[in-house]
Amino acid sequence: MRRFILAHLFCQSLTWLSSLFHVQFNLLTFPYREFPNATDLLVTTEYFFYPTFCAFYIIFESKGNYLFRLIYLSFWITGLTMIDFLIERYTNLIEYAHYSWYWTWVNFVILFAVTNIFYQWFFKDKALFGEDEGVTR
Repeated sequence: MRRFILAHLFCQSLTWLSSLFHVQFNLLTFPYREFPNATDLLVTTEYFFYPTFCAFYIIFESKGNYLFRLIYLSFWITGLTMIDFLIERYTNLIEYAHYSWYWTWVNFVILFAVTNIFYQWFFKDKALFGEDEGVTR
């Protein structure tokens, strides 16, 4: 559970910063928000959904070779990008101003990769986390 929480919180912070950047430079907008007076972001997707998706990817990442791991990452990212594209296309929750689905795909790849690098670095010393051995890796 602590591994999931760490991956979720780290990805959450990256997603939040990335989305703030996109909104600040008018790349995308969120016309309908949960807290319009507090933030220009959609809290449900940017704060809960995407980081949770990222944490599940990190926890269930394959132990195979790099090519298999890259294909596995591509499937996760493509699925998440398709969901984001459908939200943008068929709802008024997200509007792409100077943005497109392929930038979303690249953004998610960077977010997931940086989260994975941090996760691997944080849990690299097995002696500190001995009780978790065998749980995820």
